[in-house]
Amino acid sequence: MKITNVTSELFSWDRPGIWNGSHFYGKGRLHKVTVYTDEGLTGIGWNGGTAAERPLSLMPGYVEYFRHLLIGRDPRDTLGIAKDLGEGQIKILGPAGLNTQVLAAINIACWDIKGKSLGKSIHELLGGAQKRLRTYIAGGYYQEGKGLTQLQDELIYNVEELHSAAVKIKIGADSEGVAGDMRRVDAARAAIGDELTLMVDANCALDLKTALEFASALKEYNVYWFEEPLPIHDYEGHRLLSQASDIKIATGENGYTTAHFKTLLEHQGADILNVDATICPGYDVALEVSNMASDYNVNIAPHGCQEIQIHLAGSVLHGEFLEYYPSEVDPLRAEIFQPLMTLDSDGFVTVPDRPGIGFELNMDLLNKHRDL
Repeated sequence: MKITNVTSELFSWDRPGIWNGSHFYGKGRLHKVTVYTDEGLTGIGWNGGTAAERPLSLMPGYVEYFRHLLIGRDPRDTLGIAKDLGEGQIKILGPAGLNTQVLAAINIACWDIKGKSLGKSIHELLGGAQKRLRTYIAGGYYQEGKGLTQLQDELIYNVEELHSAAVKIKIGADSEGVAGDMRRVDAARAAIGDELTLMVDANCALDLKTALEFASALKEYNVYWFEEPLPIHDYEGHRLLSQASDIKIATGENGYTTAHFKTLLEHQGADILNVDATICPGYDVALEVSNMASDYNVNIAPHGCQEIQIHLAGSVLHGEFLEYYPSEVDPLRAEIFQPLMTLDSDGFVTVPDRPGIGFELNMDLLNKHRDL
């Protein structure tokens, strides 16, 4: 089987603006990659689709660059492609960035082909260690006109209507400060009660002093993890914070390379890795990172689009959580990915056993939002 072509498509749509401690998310965006083969099989991968403000308009240029390196190769050689177009292109493209995100979409599309050719799900091919996964709902964003009451209403809806047993909220906005964000944490805990799991996420917005202040204050509210408190390359800061904090430190969604994760783990800077298969160069590298985490007795809880990350989270026994984005984050989300993934009554999801990714993009809908 040989690759005959690789194409790139862009889509965007309006939605209510939301933000975290570091970034504002305006329009919804999705970059789709399709890999074609001489045997008629095609595979898809994508970037964006969930709270993504990345400049996706730059991605087709990378697809065009990679295309001539891919034509004629066997798409089932996913690891070889990931290495050759990732580390093998460092001199030309640099170690990481938009190039590795595009490579991730290509890698995922190749895994989609591999699964379809074998009649197996990507989950099974990656290891298939868990059939059901505990989820947490990603939400609690800052939004115009959203106060503590609206935050509580959102979390109560996530628990009572969506059956979530764990929720996450944002902290770290300059406008709030530690005191303002702790009022949000207090309101969140009051809304969901003492038994449900609560996480917080600062999206790399803090310095070490402020992160330590938060870690001390969060302990009172039985917060399960403190996500991305610091800039990703502050390895020493992560080590000091992890040593001082009684709360688990989670990070890794913006990690691109195995070298980054190895350095972080060697510094004992994380208790949970939020590795993202659409940020590092796809499933092969993400699985390497996951296996490395196991060597350090660190669990993974992959970040990002649940339709892609579910295969990674369920591939290993130390996949602790799957992040789940509800349609409330982006109303179009409920229609883009088919079939719709829903939570079971216990807050878990069942990993699909359909061949390949097991999800399709609703092209009738997306074509109405095509960027020309």
